[in-house]
Amino acid sequence: LPAPARTGARRLAIGQPGQIGSLAWAPEPALPAPGPGEVRLRVAAAGLNFRDLMWAQGLLPEDVLMDGFAGPTLGMECAGVVEAAGPGVALRPGDAVFGFAPSAFSTHALTRAEALAPLPEGLPPEAAATVPVAFITACYALETLARIRPGERVLIHGGAGGVGLAALQVARAAGARVAATAGNEEKRAFLRMAGAELVLDSRDAGFADALRAAWPDGVDVVLNSLAGEAMERSLGLLAPFGRFIELGKRDFVENRRAALRPLRRNVSYFAVDADALPRAKPDLAQALLADIAARLAEGALLPLPHAVFDADAAEAAFRTLQASAHIGKLVIRPPAGTGAAPAPWAPDPGGTYLVIGGTQGFGLECAKWLAANGAAHLALVSRRGGETPGAEAALRTLAALGARTRIEACDATDRAALAALLARLRREGPPIRGIVHAAAAFADGAAASMDAARFARVLAPKVTAAQHLDALTREDPLHLFLLFSSATTAFGSPGQANYVAANAALEAIARQRQDAGLPALAVGWGPIADAGVLARDAATAETLERRTGVAPLPAQEALAALPAILAARIPVAHVARIGWGALGSALPVLAEPAYAAIRAAREAATGGADLREELRALPPEQARARLVALAQEEIARILRLPSEAIGADAPVAGLGLDSLGGLELRMALERRLGVQVPLAAVTEDLTIAVLANRIAGVVLEDRTEHAVQSLMDAYEPAAADAAP
Repeated sequence: LPAPARTGARRLAIGQPGQIGSLAWAPEPALPAPGPGEVRLRVAAAGLNFRDLMWAQGLLPEDVLMDGFAGPTLGMECAGVVEAAGPGVALRPGDAVFGFAPSAFSTHALTRAEALAPLPEGLPPEAAATVPVAFITACYALETLARIRPGERVLIHGGAGGVGLAALQVARAAGARVAATAGNEEKRAFLRMAGAELVLDSRDAGFADALRAAWPDGVDVVLNSLAGEAMERSLGLLAPFGRFIELGKRDFVENRRAALRPLRRNVSYFAVDADALPRAKPDLAQALLADIAARLAEGALLPLPHAVFDADAAEAAFRTLQASAHIGKLVIRPPAGTGAAPAPWAPDPGGTYLVIGGTQGFGLECAKWLAANGAAHLALVSRRGGETPGAEAALRTLAALGARTRIEACDATDRAALAALLARLRREGPPIRGIVHAAAAFADGAAASMDAARFARVLAPKVTAAQHLDALTREDPLHLFLLFSSATTAFGSPGQANYVAANAALEAIARQRQDAGLPALAVGWGPIADAGVLARDAATAETLERRTGVAPLPAQEALAALPAILAARIPVAHVARIGWGALGSALPVLAEPAYAAIRAAREAATGGADLREELRALPPEQARARLVALAQEEIARILRLPSEAIGADAPVAGLGLDSLGGLELRMALERRLGVQVPLAAVTEDLTIAVLANRIAGVVLEDRTEHAVQSLMDAYEPAAADAAP
């Protein structure tokens, strides 16, 4: 996979589903030019919603999000500046806007024009990013559906959140009386200050009785985000002809049944998901957003209180939302200094592309790929040139693809000969626009036999030739300088110390060129199935995959990864199909701390089988100690605490681990161990030692699913009933 880019377009991605700690800004594939009705934005700020947290934690099935405007992506609302607009769009480059966009946690986003509105003058983008989801939800729910009227009573659950505070403004502007709930005294005090007439504790099961005591006739409208029994209590608070508006997703995801008796008194039930509006009702969404923008400009509505997180603190924003430790909205700024979204990379039909090692094997496959993608002038270079077997057939194939090709004999390690060839190409053809260095040589052997001659035999055609190409083309208008490295550079290859060293040097050259502002990319390819050594030796390919888990890739499938990597403008990327479990067994170096991420992938790939076997091989007390350490490691990651600060006998709830954190912990442990973990909820008396003992009962005795459920029932009878 491509290494994280230091510059260029980026997108917030979850590396391991369910693990917030794996959030990272990944290179963003180049966005296409906007089509009819579309707009491409440079994002300045994006709002974080509970839906994003649930998706990142793996708690929302993909099908639940498929009908939404943003789909199964992170981020759905933002503010930014128009970079490009498609046909039929009134917005122009440079216009400041806010609204809805898929993958809004990105440096750039492509969205529909009707999902945007002009940014009111003087409104900062961070403040504007708090508006779209919260206010469209509140206005659509209370004004369009509930048709709220002056004097009506409204109950708003989660009043201190983004939607809650927006609904409080909308309801009060309509002349309604507002009751609101919140989970702690700080939030309840804020709601009183913001104008709520009645403020209740959402975590107290008696909130419904408290409301009835104050308002005996109940309420006319409920804006609900609670699940389970609390939802039914809220439904029972409605007066005749009341309107119940469901904003939460949990009961829908779980397909929960609800008692319908309260609806008998002409009560209406609505389910609202703002994400679906711009897709299903674009005209309505546009009208709502335009009205909200106008009211913001007039001061009739105000942006929400918010906390802003820079790009490198994105995980902290998700953790803050997870802990409900905020009032209003959380806003994330994407990485700064990224410039415009890169255009898709493609060959220049008016330039010459030089392929060293291009007369056969993977180099020739790359030449075919260039021709198929628009390169019209190719120069294939090798020591034997036209005498290479298959050279004439290669020329015919490339001609059929539309490329005028010349084959040249030249030793690229000979600087003078290479300089003469380059000079001739400049005189006789279009300007040199691209270099592909695909040459390679092998001199395998045990470490003890790796003398200077063996190293020179491999380093010269790779490193010396690359250095000459770098030095001799500095004045050419290159937009491609592609070096063929190997995926073995990341973790070594037995018997190939010289080959690994040569490829590491190529990657260093690519980094140096990029640091100097020059184009460069070194790609560490895994084994290629239908070109080069493995194409001539099927038995070796089969043995390689069986022993190491590294499956050969078809050449054109591997090369298809190039446009996205080139567009990301990163110096080094590796492309390979790897079975981490088998590779870890073949290469003990993967046990080193530097490869912790790969070990986690290996555990996921093997379903935790290796770790389970390791635990079963230990004496019981040592196995429990290992499980304690494992749980401490995961809790430390979730709570962002040092592992040594987490005692085995301290209640985890006291450390700050809440129900959502408990779900993340359970999923992380299940992924690493490959078994069901008996943890339904975070209870007041749950400690790491207790949890480790339960897991030991599953792992060491290989209990069945029924036995795991019995454990949960025994330890957490109430929690097991409420588990999602």
